[in-house]
Amino acid sequence: MTSLDLTGLKAHHPLGFLAACGLLRCLTVSKNFHGAKLGWRIKDDKEAFAVVHSEHPRRSSNRGARTALDIGVIARMLLRVAERYRTCPAWTWSSKIDDRTRFREQSQTVVQNLFDNATPRDDADMLAAFASDLISTPRKGKAVLRPTAFDLTSGPQAFLRLLIETAEWQNEKEAVAALTEALKGPWRYQDDSHSLGWDPQTQRLHSLRWKAPTNDTGGRSVRAAVFLASLALPVFPCFAAGNGLRTTGFHRHDNRDWFAWPIWQEPISLDTLRSLLCHPFNGDLEQRGVHVVYRCRVAHTGGSQGNYQVFSHPEERRLPRPVR
Repeated sequence: MTSLDLTGLKAHHPLGFLAACGLLRCLTVSKNFHGAKLGWRIKDDKEAFAVVHSEHPRRSSNRGARTALDIGVIARMLLRVAERYRTCPAWTWSSKIDDRTRFREQSQTVVQNLFDNATPRDDADMLAAFASDLISTPRKGKAVLRPTAFDLTSGPQAFLRLLIETAEWQNEKEAVAALTEALKGPWRYQDDSHSLGWDPQTQRLHSLRWKAPTNDTGGRSVRAAVFLASLALPVFPCFAAGNGLRTTGFHRHDNRDWFAWPIWQEPISLDTLRSLLCHPFNGDLEQRGVHVVYRCRVAHTGGSQGNYQVFSHPEERRLPRPVR
C-alpha cells in the first residue's frame, strides 16, 4: 500500500476535514485508485493532517501505464471531475435548493437514468445530500424545500450556483496549481470567491473588522478546498426525522446547532467513513480508533444583506468515558 501526505488538509479545520472526505470519495468513485483509504497523521496532540492510501496501483490497458498516488495525477483527475460537475444534473437543476417540485422531478429523472445505466451513482448521492422532498415549508403558496445544514447561504446568495463557481478555472495550469495548494498547503487565501461559510478563517465580523465592509468587498478563500469539500456532501446525506430535516454530522446542543467530525489514525475506506459519521459521538468511539472529535457551532453573522451563517472556530469535543 502506498500513501500520500496532504499537509494542507488539517484535521482541526472543518474545511480541511470536508476536503479530505471529498477527495476520498472522488478517489473511490474514480475506481482508478484501487483500495483508496483515508487516515490522519497526528504529529502531536494539537495538529494532524490527512493521509490518503491506495493499494499498489493496477495496470492500465494504456501501454501498461499505472495510476499512482501522485499529487499531479490527482489534481488532473480532480480537474476532470470539476468539468463534469459544472454541468451535472445534481448541480444545475436550480440555483438554490428551494423548489420541491423541480427537485422531485430532477431526482426521478436521475434515479431512472441510474437504473438505465445512463448516469453515474454520484448524481443521485449528491441530490440526497441536498434535501428530502418529504420535508418542506409553505411559502407564498409553494412548498419550499428545507436545505441541507451545509447550506449556510442567505439573501441573494444561491448555494448551487456558488458550488458551480468553485469548480471553474481559467485553464488547466491554474486548476492544477490551485488544487495542489489546497492539498499540500500552505493555504494563501488569495481567491475572490465564497467559502460557503465552511471556513472559520473567512468570517467577517462587520463592526469588529479592521476594514469598513463597504471597502472590503473582495473574497478571501481557498476555492479549490471549497470545491473538494463540496464533493464530500454525499457522505453527509439528509433525512426526514419527524417533521424536520436532519443532516448527517450535525447535532443540537444548548439550543445551538453544531457540526462535529471525528479524527482517526488508521486508514479507512469510504464505506467505513460513512458508517463512522453516522455513529453517536460517545465513549465507544475510542474503541473504534477515534483519536479526537472536533466541532464548530453554526454561528449567525449580521449584515445588511441578510442573516448569514458561518462555522465558528473549532473546539475539541471531549469523548465521554464509558461506564464501567
